[in-house]
Amino acid sequence: MFEITDIAPQQKGTLLSVFVNKEFSFSADAAFLADNDVFVGRKLEKEELETLRKAADVRKAIRHSLYLLEHRDFSKKELAKRLETKGYDPSDAMQAAEYIEDRGYINDKRYAERMIERKKGKAGKKQLLFELKRAGISGDDAEAVLEETYSESDGINAVLREMKRILKGGFPEDRAAQKKLFNRFIAKGYEYETVRAAYEKYCENEE
Repeated sequence: MFEITDIAPQQKGTLLSVFVNKEFSFSADAAFLADNDVFVGRKLEKEELETLRKAADVRKAIRHSLYLLEHRDFSKKELAKRLETKGYDPSDAMQAAEYIEDRGYINDKRYAERMIERKKGKAGKKQLLFELKRAGISGDDAEAVLEETYSESDGINAVLREMKRILKGGFPEDRAAQKKLFNRFIAKGYEYETVRAAYEKYCENEE
């Protein structure tokens, strides 16, 4: 049997330290303690204590998530990983991320759409797909959002703008220089056909 022997404010922040059998056990905010009937003198079975500790840690992870979201958007996987880097247990971090997602604070589809809008003028479809997957968006979802928000003309126009900046009205000196130019864009995730179409447009405009 375990007994809550003290509840004391921490030196920094708004959390309270909960002591069980005169030793620190966990910390939580006042609302959590009130909602879960945590008070000095309460006796707990081992399973009850572990459940309280787990719930308190998840709640802190949720609060930290809301703080992080004040500064930038996250995918669910990114948010969980960021919480892990802050010292939260992986299962607590994922539970907090799922709670945040269920309440609409994060949305992987919305996150993917915003990333594509932000980067489609600088990266090709393959690169965007890679970055979406790295952020934790499933392959099927990433491809579906790309299909909806990234058109072939987006890629051609982005490559054409960059070509104009690089070539400044001129043309590659030879076939090797042209290949080098094409490879520069392919490395950014643009399809060969997209680069070729942009180059043909460039040649039409500059002739």
